[in-house]
Formats: sequence, C-alpha cells, structure tokens
Amino acid sequence: SIAGQDYAGKLRVIVVDDGSANRDLLGPVHKIYASDPRFRIILMAKNVGKRKAQIAAIRSSSGDLVLNVDSDTILAVDVVTKLVSKMQDPDVGA
Repeated sequence: SIAGQDYAGKLRVIVVDDGSANRDLLGPVHKIYASDPRFRIILMAKNVGKRKAQIAAIRSSSGDLVLNVDSDTILAVDVVTKLVSKMQDPDVGA
C-alpha cells in the first residue's frame, strides 16, 4: 500500500526486516522492492525487537517527516498526502 500512494512529493520507504524467521519466503518480495529507487531494505542479522527496528529506520531517514507502519498495515492511497498536508500546520507536531 505504501508503493501505491498518490503522493506527488518525494517518497522514500525504508523497510526493516527484523530477522524474520521466514526470510526465505520473503526473498522474492525483497527483490521486487530492491529495484524500486524509492525503497531501501534493511535486513537485521537477528531479531532485536520492534523498537530497535524502528530506530534503524529512523536513523536511515533523511526526510522532514517520518511515517512508521507495521508490515500488515494497509493504507488508503491518499494517506501520505493527507498526513503531509496536516503536518504543514505549525501547531501539529506528531
């Protein structure tokens, strides 16, 4: 659902595989998005937990806004556009 966003701005996606036990099954998915210039895939050597996976993604981020979602999250195609517009308000911080 992230790949299908209608957002007109620059979209960078960092996917963190936190040492998933089924990485062999995910290999084809990793390969599809590895060739998409919007995507960067981080493969953790072992499962260190969600918090450390999030930290790895945030440290690799360079944008003004960071959106964190779980792998099973399905977003409507306009979610990023709507979130970015809301973040233009200086009274909104998160």
